[in-house]
Amino acid sequence: MATLGCPQEYRAIIHWRGGSRPYTSPAVSALTELQWTRTVNDTAEATIQIAKGPAGANCCGLLGRIEPYAHELTLYRDAELVWQGPVTRTVESRAAFVVEAKDVTEWLARTVNTTLLRYVSADPAAPMHRGPVQEIAQTIIRLNMAPGLYATSPDWARILNYIVRNDATEVTSFEKDGSDNAAAWIVPLLQILDEELVPRGLEYTTVGRSLVLGRPQTMTDPAQARLTLDHIAGDVQIVRDGASGASLVWVTDQGAQEITGSKFAVSGVVTAYYGRLDTLVRTQAEGLTAYDLGQLARASYRGRNPVPTSLSIPDGSSLTAAAPVTMRQLVPGVRIDVSATGMCNSVTQPYRLSDVDVEWDSATGEKTGISLIPLGASL
Repeated sequence: MATLGCPQEYRAIIHWRGGSRPYTSPAVSALTELQWTRTVNDTAEATIQIAKGPAGANCCGLLGRIEPYAHELTLYRDAELVWQGPVTRTVESRAAFVVEAKDVTEWLARTVNTTLLRYVSADPAAPMHRGPVQEIAQTIIRLNMAPGLYATSPDWARILNYIVRNDATEVTSFEKDGSDNAAAWIVPLLQILDEELVPRGLEYTTVGRSLVLGRPQTMTDPAQARLTLDHIAGDVQIVRDGASGASLVWVTDQGAQEITGSKFAVSGVVTAYYGRLDTLVRTQAEGLTAYDLGQLARASYRGRNPVPTSLSIPDGSSLTAAAPVTMRQLVPGVRIDVSATGMCNSVTQPYRLSDVDVEWDSATGEKTGISLIPLGASL
């Protein structure tokens, strides 16, 4: 059975934009510490620190010419590529050189949409048609980046060939383009994912250079790992938070002052156990149909009944080297089952991985922290 294990070394390579052509790489002995993360529905970050003395004059000169967004940072855990994305900032002191980077979703945050958003056609041959929300997300990214409009070349960020989809079975209809059906929504692509597609069931994350467009895991999805508290070094917290529970979720576009012509939708079930336990979600998004509000209500209700029980691994805790899961399997959004026995809340429960936080330094080695939430709860 494969385990997390302990890496023998970390290597950092600076590539030109696109992640293929190397620019420079500090010696392993010069790399003193690093941090990197994976997360779901957000942009992950990485930081490396290089000791200028061991790096040498030649490497130091190259480090000084690193250009944010022209170069990318790549991290290797032994031979495995675990993280890649554009450099966003460098900081030099007398003794050290620090490189900060964000994952490839940063390219979506820095690219403004120039296409119509009218995914309502029932014709699968139409350039924009309704379908799984993951397919819609990929199409929006492709239509903006493949032509190379306002750029020196098509797909200048080199991410289209690295998109991985795990489609939902539900068909989504999505439209947001202005009252005359001819106006593009001028916002960053990542804002479209966050504000419009994530509430409709999209989950996105990155692994290395891959942009994963997925869906919430269900009980029918296999667990990537089965952990016990013996696989976790440090304290844990089991939280049952009533604020996250609901028997009914109401979604409305009704404003604080103007209520005429507003719409609402509701999802859930009232039982004798909880009675009426309502949660109200207000949305200011324009042009939402009753169907759209229903989608938002169903997505917001997921994981609220019964009141969710979450397992939290606080700062300072981490997976042990013997944990039966590899770094390749630690993809935010996947299912991981945990058996927490010996606690007042003795639970064996399926969870979803929400975050991976890795720290490494040359003195103490690697520490891998994870955050888990109950399967079915909103991330």
